Amino acid sequence: MKKRHAELFRKISALSIFALCLGPATPAFPQSSLRNYFYAAVISKTAYADAGWKAVADSLVARHGRKGTAKLFTWASSVDDVRTDLSSFRPDYIGFIARPVDECNSRFIATVSRLSRTLDADPYGDAVWGIITGYEAADALRAISESLTVKTMLSASGNLSYEPPLQRFYQGVGMTCDSYTKTDYLFPGTSGNIYTEEKRPEGERDRIKLVAKWLNAESITLEVAGKGAITGPVDCIMTGGHGNVNLWQCHYPDAGSEGYMRSSGGKLYGAPASGGSIAINAPTPKILWCASNCLMGNPDNSNNIVYAAFHTGHAVQMFGFVNSASSGDEFMAWGVYDRVTKSAGTYTLAEGFFLSNNNALFEQKYFTKQVSGPIGSYMDSTVFYGDPAGAVVFHDVGDTARAYKTELSWAENNSGSADFSFTFTMVAHDLEFGAGYCYQFRPISRLPVRIDPGSIAVTKNEGHTADITDNLLIWEMLSSGETLRKGASKTLQWSATVTDDRTGTAHGNAGKRPGRSSAPQLTMAFGAEGLAARLTNLSSGAAAIRIVDQAGRERYAQRFADGSSKRYVRLPVRLAPGVYAAVLVQEGVGSTIQFAVLR
Repeated sequence: MKKRHAELFRKISALSIFALCLGPATPAFPQSSLRNYFYAAVISKTAYADAGWKAVADSLVARHGRKGTAKLFTWASSVDDVRTDLSSFRPDYIGFIARPVDECNSRFIATVSRLSRTLDADPYGDAVWGIITGYEAADALRAISESLTVKTMLSASGNLSYEPPLQRFYQGVGMTCDSYTKTDYLFPGTSGNIYTEEKRPEGERDRIKLVAKWLNAESITLEVAGKGAITGPVDCIMTGGHGNVNLWQCHYPDAGSEGYMRSSGGKLYGAPASGGSIAINAPTPKILWCASNCLMGNPDNSNNIVYAAFHTGHAVQMFGFVNSASSGDEFMAWGVYDRVTKSAGTYTLAEGFFLSNNNALFEQKYFTKQVSGPIGSYMDSTVFYGDPAGAVVFHDVGDTARAYKTELSWAENNSGSADFSFTFTMVAHDLEFGAGYCYQFRPISRLPVRIDPGSIAVTKNEGHTADITDNLLIWEMLSSGETLRKGASKTLQWSATVTDDRTGTAHGNAGKRPGRSSAPQLTMAFGAEGLAARLTNLSSGAAAIRIVDQAGRERYAQRFADGSSKRYVRLPVRLAPGVYAAVLVQEGVGSTIQFAVLR
């Protein structure tokens, strides 16, 4: 057996080991671990009667039905009509398909935002949601069909946000909004070190000419001799300065001698301070991230930026404000930004929006007085456009890019329920309780399974108030005057009854619970207390788990006389960083091998 495992490792090493591995052990269950997710596609009956919009809805159901369980929901007079059916379905994601202006408008956004928090008894959001729209149906169909890994960030107003040496993005360029010359460069492989020049690329003082040119390019090349080079298409543009429903002003506080980006009739174009307008027809998919601008996410007119972004701007996703941004928008402006970037590569933009929205609700419920302003209004007046479960992610540059790390693990206990453990570790710096902690760092996480809230029993709490719902954890880890030192951790543990495990591989069709593979299955996650293993498809008869290192040495073994009685086990094995194989064997059935990297 030892020789066989060593041979397996030799064969794997000849391939790409990381393509076959589970990935980092922390977090043990990342936000994207819902492999068997439930997806609801919601559309009006009127829109579904239109061939173009029907194609969008049917494509969503087919696409997510292959990955999980997807179902179509239609409404007649109001989107609230589907509340009861959505509540019964218990979706993890909701894609609200809406035709421009008539259906997709500021009133609709507020309605679906509130709807997403009323599918069960707790006050928090019940599903990650997004609005799928476009200037025409073809825009929406294209947007949900494309994938994107964001590597090149264009921060076209305001500097790149970073905390050296943490690398937030793979590469990027930032042009501060109150200068005509200052330019920041993040070159790949520089561990987040920002190089700054008092000179714009090409010596151009009007950044709209650069932005329009770069958005129109299949790829850009920006090189500074002896410092590095940025090559590739612009994947995400982050705006700043001033915004309006159909205008983005680059310079701040006034326009000065720089131009604007404008929209009209589904078209984006640059309007420089001098010279003619520049039509924008982006050839590659992009995220338009209007982090803190007023009104750029407003969909109430067909001439607005939203529709142009998805038409000639080639957007696949967008975040923006429906109304004017002002004091109190930290949770939904910088909260979304910081949740996504400080956990680089962990969350999608849709997940960052979802988590920040619920964090804002927690702040309202347990007001800390750290942040002023109408927090609640921004929960229903900021919006994520695009498929909330789409294949759009940020390039993962590794653990060194993360300001903090979290680990969430769970395993069945002997009393018929499951034990959960959540650990938060501060990596970048000391973390003090205050406004920044409240909207950036307060621990919040989706749960990997659904649990019965009535069965929750907290067994360890190194912090303070913990709100745990059927699918969400929000934890007031710090209180006034407290500090979590760099490198230190805090842990929250609880037990609860699992009502729905959605971490397995989906094989079901739309509206049906997924079927199961007949082969024995093993999923494992490394945690502070050893190895947590989830076993599925085991029948009666002897079974065994073996942990083997890269040299083929057996590091741990456990035998079960009756495999059918085992679903979740914790193996008290301590392992050094490295690559390991877990082998699950059942007599008369077969075996399965799961690889993992412990870092």
